[in-house]
Amino acid sequence: MGLVDVAVLAAVQGAAQALPISATGHGAAARVWLGAASFGAWLDAAQDLAAAAAIALAVRRRLLAALGEGLRAALRPSLFRDSPPARDAALLAAAAAASLVVAALVRPAGAAAAAPLAAGLGLLATGAALASTALAPPRAAADAPSLAGMIAAGAAHGLAALPGGSRVGAALVVLLWLGVRPARAVELALALGLPALLASGLAGVVAPHGPAPAAGAAALGLLAAALSAAAGAAALRALAERRRTGALALWVVPLGLAMAAYARALPGPA
Repeated sequence: MGLVDVAVLAAVQGAAQALPISATGHGAAARVWLGAASFGAWLDAAQDLAAAAAIALAVRRRLLAALGEGLRAALRPSLFRDSPPARDAALLAAAAAASLVVAALVRPAGAAAAAPLAAGLGLLATGAALASTALAPPRAAADAPSLAGMIAAGAAHGLAALPGGSRVGAALVVLLWLGVRPARAVELALALGLPALLASGLAGVVAPHGPAPAAGAAALGLLAAALSAAAGAAALRALAERRRTGALALWVVPLGLAMAAYARALPGPA
Protein backbone atom coordinates (compact mmCIF):
# COMPACT_ATOMS: atom_id res chain seq x y z
CA MET A 1 0.00 0.00 0.00
CA GLY A 2 1.06 3.55 -0.63
CA LEU A 3 1.27 6.14 2.12
CA VAL A 4 -2.04 7.70 1.07
CA ASP A 5 -3.79 4.33 1.39
CA VAL A 6 -2.19 3.78 4.79
CA ALA A 7 -3.32 7.19 6.01
CA VAL A 8 -6.88 6.75 4.73
CA LEU A 9 -7.22 3.27 6.18
CA ALA A 10 -5.77 4.27 9.56
CA ALA A 11 -8.02 7.33 9.78
CA VAL A 12 -11.12 5.31 8.92
CA GLN A 13 -10.26 2.53 11.36
CA GLY A 14 -9.37 4.94 14.14
CA ALA A 15 -12.63 6.83 13.81
CA ALA A 16 -14.61 3.59 13.57
CA GLN A 17 -13.07 2.36 16.83
CA ALA A 18 -14.37 5.41 18.70
CA LEU A 19 -17.62 6.04 16.83
CA PRO A 20 -20.40 3.40 16.84
CA ILE A 21 -20.10 2.76 13.11
CA SER A 22 -18.30 -0.63 13.09
CA ALA A 23 -14.57 -1.01 12.66
CA THR A 24 -14.98 -4.46 11.09
CA GLY A 25 -17.59 -3.21 8.64
CA HIS A 26 -15.46 -0.26 7.60
CA GLY A 27 -12.40 -2.50 7.36
CA ALA A 28 -14.26 -4.76 4.95
CA ALA A 29 -15.43 -1.76 2.92
CA ALA A 30 -11.89 -0.39 2.82
CA ARG A 31 -10.55 -3.71 1.55
CA VAL A 32 -13.10 -3.62 -1.27
CA TRP A 33 -12.34 0.02 -2.06
CA LEU A 34 -8.56 -0.32 -1.96
CA GLY A 35 -8.58 -3.74 -3.62
CA ALA A 36 -6.44 -5.40 -0.94
CA ALA A 37 -7.13 -8.68 0.81
CA SER A 38 -5.10 -7.69 3.86
CA PHE A 39 -3.33 -4.63 5.19
CA GLY A 40 -0.85 -6.47 7.40
CA ALA A 41 -0.92 -7.45 11.05
CA TRP A 42 1.66 -4.82 11.96
CA LEU A 43 -0.47 -1.96 10.66
CA ASP A 44 -3.65 -3.38 12.19
CA ALA A 45 -1.92 -3.70 15.57
CA ALA A 46 -0.49 -0.19 15.36
CA GLN A 47 -3.91 1.26 14.52
CA ASP A 48 -5.57 -0.58 17.42
CA LEU A 49 -2.95 0.61 19.92
CA ALA A 50 -3.07 4.18 18.64
CA ALA A 51 -6.88 4.21 18.82
CA ALA A 52 -6.76 2.73 22.33
CA ALA A 53 -4.35 5.46 23.47
CA ALA A 54 -6.55 8.21 22.03
CA ILE A 55 -9.72 6.78 23.58
CA ALA A 56 -8.01 6.32 26.96
CA LEU A 57 -6.96 9.97 26.80
CA ALA A 58 -10.54 10.99 26.02
CA VAL A 59 -11.91 9.23 29.13
CA ARG A 60 -8.81 9.61 31.28
CA ARG A 61 -10.44 11.30 34.27
CA ARG A 62 -13.11 8.69 34.76
CA LEU A 63 -10.73 5.87 33.90
CA LEU A 64 -7.97 6.96 36.29
CA ALA A 65 -10.46 7.49 39.09
CA ALA A 66 -11.96 4.05 38.53
CA LEU A 67 -8.56 2.37 38.44
CA GLY A 68 -7.33 4.13 41.56
CA GLU A 69 -10.46 3.53 43.62
CA GLY A 70 -10.77 0.00 42.27
CA LEU A 71 -7.34 -0.85 43.62
CA ARG A 72 -8.21 0.69 46.99
CA ALA A 73 -11.52 -1.17 47.06
CA ALA A 74 -9.69 -4.47 46.57
CA LEU A 75 -8.32 -3.87 50.10
CA ARG A 76 -11.44 -2.14 51.44
CA PRO A 77 -14.48 -3.80 49.79
CA SER A 78 -16.86 -1.31 51.42
CA LEU A 79 -15.64 1.24 48.87
CA PHE A 80 -17.47 -0.65 46.13
CA ARG A 81 -20.65 0.48 47.87
CA ASP A 82 -19.59 3.95 49.01
CA SER A 83 -17.33 5.24 46.22
CA PRO A 84 -18.75 5.94 42.72
CA PRO A 85 -15.35 5.46 41.01
CA ALA A 86 -14.92 2.12 42.79
CA ARG A 87 -18.39 1.10 41.58
CA ASP A 88 -17.34 2.11 38.07
CA ALA A 89 -14.33 -0.20 38.37
CA ALA A 90 -16.53 -3.10 39.48
CA LEU A 91 -19.08 -2.46 36.74
CA LEU A 92 -16.42 -2.22 34.04
CA ALA A 93 -14.72 -5.40 35.26
CA ALA A 94 -18.00 -7.33 35.21
CA ALA A 95 -18.92 -5.99 31.77
CA ALA A 96 -15.45 -6.75 30.38
CA ALA A 97 -15.72 -10.34 31.64
CA ALA A 98 -19.14 -10.74 30.01
CA SER A 99 -17.81 -9.26 26.77
CA LEU A 100 -14.84 -11.63 26.77
CA VAL A 101 -17.02 -14.71 27.26
CA VAL A 102 -19.58 -13.73 24.61
CA ALA A 103 -16.90 -12.70 22.08
CA ALA A 104 -15.18 -16.06 22.54
CA LEU A 105 -18.46 -17.86 21.87
CA VAL A 106 -19.31 -15.92 18.70
CA ARG A 107 -15.79 -15.71 17.29
CA PRO A 108 -16.01 -19.06 15.40
CA ALA A 109 -19.24 -17.94 13.75
CA GLY A 110 -17.68 -14.63 12.80
CA ALA A 111 -14.63 -16.32 11.28
CA ALA A 112 -16.83 -18.68 9.27
CA ALA A 113 -19.20 -15.94 8.06
CA ALA A 114 -18.98 -14.94 4.42
CA ALA A 115 -17.64 -11.45 3.80
CA PRO A 116 -18.57 -8.89 2.60
CA LEU A 117 -22.20 -10.07 2.89
CA ALA A 118 -21.81 -10.72 6.62
CA ALA A 119 -20.29 -7.28 7.08
CA GLY A 120 -23.16 -5.70 5.15
CA LEU A 121 -25.81 -7.46 7.23
CA GLY A 122 -23.95 -6.57 10.41
CA LEU A 123 -23.81 -2.93 9.38
CA LEU A 124 -27.55 -2.95 8.79
CA ALA A 125 -28.13 -4.37 12.28
CA THR A 126 -25.79 -1.75 13.74
CA GLY A 127 -27.63 1.01 11.93
CA ALA A 128 -30.99 -0.23 13.18
CA ALA A 129 -29.70 -0.33 16.76
CA LEU A 130 -28.35 3.22 16.47
CA ALA A 131 -31.62 4.48 15.02
CA SER A 132 -33.50 2.94 17.95
CA THR A 133 -31.77 5.32 20.38
CA ALA A 134 -34.12 8.05 19.16
CA LEU A 135 -36.81 6.20 21.14
CA ALA A 136 -34.69 5.67 24.27
CA PRO A 137 -35.86 7.27 27.56
CA PRO A 138 -35.86 11.02 26.89
CA ARG A 139 -34.98 12.02 30.45
CA ALA A 140 -32.06 9.76 31.17
CA ALA A 141 -30.89 10.46 34.71
CA ALA A 142 -29.00 7.40 35.92
CA ASP A 143 -25.32 8.01 36.58
CA ALA A 144 -24.56 4.32 36.12
CA PRO A 145 -26.54 1.16 35.33
CA SER A 146 -27.13 -1.68 37.75
CA LEU A 147 -24.69 -4.57 37.80
CA ALA A 148 -27.12 -6.63 35.69
CA GLY A 149 -27.48 -3.76 33.24
CA MET A 150 -23.73 -3.35 32.86
CA ILE A 151 -23.32 -7.10 32.32
CA ALA A 152 -25.97 -6.84 29.59
CA ALA A 153 -23.98 -4.00 28.00
CA GLY A 154 -20.86 -6.16 28.18
CA ALA A 155 -22.64 -9.08 26.55
CA ALA A 156 -23.82 -6.80 23.73
CA HIS A 157 -20.27 -5.51 23.40
CA GLY A 158 -18.98 -9.06 22.96
CA LEU A 159 -21.74 -10.01 20.52
CA ALA A 160 -20.77 -7.06 18.33
CA ALA A 161 -17.45 -8.77 17.60
CA LEU A 162 -19.35 -10.34 14.69
CA PRO A 163 -18.62 -8.77 11.26
CA GLY A 164 -20.30 -5.41 10.82
CA GLY A 165 -20.95 -4.97 14.52
CA SER A 166 -19.84 -1.99 16.57
CA ARG A 167 -18.66 -2.95 20.04
CA VAL A 168 -18.77 0.63 21.33
CA GLY A 169 -22.12 1.11 19.63
CA ALA A 170 -23.69 -2.04 21.07
CA ALA A 171 -22.70 -1.13 24.62
CA LEU A 172 -23.79 2.48 24.13
CA VAL A 173 -27.22 1.53 22.79
CA VAL A 174 -27.88 -0.75 25.77
CA LEU A 175 -26.75 1.90 28.26
CA LEU A 176 -28.91 4.60 26.66
CA TRP A 177 -31.93 2.30 26.75
CA LEU A 178 -31.21 1.64 30.43
CA GLY A 179 -31.58 5.36 31.09
CA VAL A 180 -27.93 6.20 31.73
CA ARG A 181 -27.04 9.84 31.11
CA PRO A 182 -25.62 10.18 27.58
CA ALA A 183 -22.24 11.58 28.65
CA ARG A 184 -21.79 8.78 31.21
CA ALA A 185 -22.98 6.17 28.72
CA VAL A 186 -20.34 7.32 26.23
CA GLU A 187 -17.58 7.19 28.85
CA LEU A 188 -18.56 3.69 30.00
CA ALA A 189 -18.91 2.37 26.43
CA LEU A 190 -15.53 3.77 25.37
CA ALA A 191 -13.78 2.52 28.52
CA LEU A 192 -15.33 -0.91 28.06
CA GLY A 193 -13.80 -1.16 24.58
CA LEU A 194 -10.24 -0.50 25.74
CA PRO A 195 -9.32 -4.05 26.90
CA ALA A 196 -10.31 -5.58 23.56
CA LEU A 197 -8.40 -2.93 21.60
CA LEU A 198 -5.30 -3.33 23.74
CA ALA A 199 -5.43 -7.12 23.54
CA SER A 200 -5.82 -7.02 19.76
CA GLY A 201 -3.00 -4.53 19.33
CA LEU A 202 -0.58 -6.28 21.68
CA ALA A 203 -1.30 -9.66 20.07
CA GLY A 204 -0.37 -8.23 16.68
CA VAL A 205 2.85 -6.78 18.05
CA VAL A 206 3.92 -9.86 20.02
CA ALA A 207 3.07 -12.38 17.31
CA PRO A 208 3.02 -10.42 14.03
CA HIS A 209 2.36 -12.03 10.66
CA GLY A 210 4.15 -10.80 7.58
CA PRO A 211 6.90 -8.23 7.21
CA ALA A 212 6.96 -5.05 9.26
CA PRO A 213 5.94 -1.92 7.37
CA ALA A 214 8.36 0.88 6.60
CA ALA A 215 8.95 3.29 9.45
CA GLY A 216 7.22 6.10 7.59
CA ALA A 217 4.10 4.04 6.94
CA ALA A 218 3.95 2.87 10.55
CA ALA A 219 4.34 6.40 11.92
CA LEU A 220 1.73 7.76 9.53
CA GLY A 221 -0.71 5.00 10.47
CA LEU A 222 -0.23 5.63 14.18
CA LEU A 223 -0.75 9.37 13.82
CA ALA A 224 -3.80 9.10 11.56
CA ALA A 225 -5.47 6.47 13.76
CA ALA A 226 -4.82 8.40 16.97
CA LEU A 227 -6.09 11.71 15.61
CA SER A 228 -9.20 10.23 14.04
CA ALA A 229 -10.01 8.20 17.18
CA ALA A 230 -9.69 11.32 19.34
CA ALA A 231 -11.94 13.26 16.97
CA GLY A 232 -14.40 10.35 16.89
CA ALA A 233 -14.60 10.17 20.69
CA ALA A 234 -15.26 13.92 20.91
CA ALA A 235 -17.89 13.73 18.16
CA LEU A 236 -19.63 10.80 19.85
CA ARG A 237 -19.85 12.67 23.14
CA ALA A 238 -21.35 15.71 21.38
CA LEU A 239 -23.86 13.60 19.47
CA ALA A 240 -24.94 11.67 22.56
CA GLU A 241 -25.41 14.79 24.66
CA ARG A 242 -27.67 16.20 21.93
CA ARG A 243 -29.49 12.86 21.59
CA ARG A 244 -28.35 12.62 17.95
CA THR A 245 -26.59 9.25 18.12
CA GLY A 246 -29.24 7.77 15.86
CA ALA A 247 -28.17 10.15 13.08
CA LEU A 248 -25.13 7.93 12.50
CA ALA A 249 -27.52 5.35 11.08
CA LEU A 250 -27.80 7.61 8.03
CA TRP A 251 -24.22 6.62 7.22
CA VAL A 252 -24.12 3.06 8.52
CA VAL A 253 -27.29 1.77 6.83
CA PRO A 254 -26.41 2.92 3.28
CA LEU A 255 -22.92 1.46 3.71
CA GLY A 256 -24.47 -1.82 4.82
CA LEU A 257 -26.78 -1.85 1.81
CA ALA A 258 -23.84 -1.12 -0.50
CA MET A 259 -21.79 -3.96 0.99
CA ALA A 260 -24.69 -6.41 0.75
CA ALA A 261 -25.35 -5.38 -2.85
CA TYR A 262 -21.68 -5.78 -3.70
CA ALA A 263 -21.67 -9.25 -2.15
CA ARG A 264 -24.75 -10.29 -4.11
CA ALA A 265 -23.11 -9.07 -7.33
CA LEU A 266 -20.05 -11.25 -6.84
CA PRO A 267 -19.90 -14.42 -8.95
CA GLY A 268 -20.69 -17.63 -7.11
CA PRO A 269 -21.99 -17.84 -3.54
CA ALA A 270 -22.11 -14.43 -1.78
